[in-house]
Amino acid sequence: MQVSWEKIMESFGKWAAGFGLDLLAAAAIFVGGWYCSRLCAKLTRKALQRAKTDPLVQSFLGSTVRAVVLLVALISAVARMGINITSLVAALGAAGLTASFALQGSLSNLVSGMQIIFTKPFKMGDYLALQEYEGTVKRIEILYTTLATFDNKEIIVPNSKVTSDVVVNFTSGKTRRLDLRYTVSYRAELQKVKSVLEGLVREEPRILDAPQPVVAVGELGESGVTIVLKLWCEGEQYWSLYHDMQERVKLTFDRENIAFPFPQLDVHLDQTADKSVEPG
Repeated sequence: MQVSWEKIMESFGKWAAGFGLDLLAAAAIFVGGWYCSRLCAKLTRKALQRAKTDPLVQSFLGSTVRAVVLLVALISAVARMGINITSLVAALGAAGLTASFALQGSLSNLVSGMQIIFTKPFKMGDYLALQEYEGTVKRIEILYTTLATFDNKEIIVPNSKVTSDVVVNFTSGKTRRLDLRYTVSYRAELQKVKSVLEGLVREEPRILDAPQPVVAVGELGESGVTIVLKLWCEGEQYWSLYHDMQERVKLTFDRENIAFPFPQLDVHLDQTADKSVEPG
């Protein structure tokens, strides 16, 4: 029994040593494949960049190459460990129905990513609105499109959501219209208010002459008169013009004694109430 136990331990030690070497080799193959995938993706993007392809295509194909290299590295690592690839594929085939349901969303995102690349509804750097999400297109990968917000947050949107929902592209055109609204008191001199706003528009070089700027009465509200401004500018100057106009209008109105109305409530007392009733 003592000799048999020693042989068992010796056999186990040889197997463990061989398995450990195979495991280390598999790990080395996978780690090497990981770094190789990043290098291949980087070289792919650089090659496409030299070919002056769309940055959106560069991002998508770069991520695709990385995924393919990672898959090859994973298969090589599994084979190095002595696992029969044919048997593994057969086992996966037996579980294909379950896997198809599990991968349905991923396959949909992959196809949607290819659809975005070929139809090009937007390009890298465009500012998009997807329902409640807004941001600048930073990159598109196999399964996801990444948007960057103004406060440096990343929004990861599945590609299938991009192709199935309504997408608003604010920067597809070279110019954008800036809509501003200001409410002034009913006691304010309307022509003076419009003249002041028209003067600010004429002094602002970022406002385009065509289409012609509009300064008009937009609404007669409960507390005041609303004046609307419809101004056209270059797309990249939209937000800077918006913030500057807000500040300049406020300072100019203060200087010209044009008041913004406050919400107010008029209370009318009933004068016909019986005054003969004394409080108890």
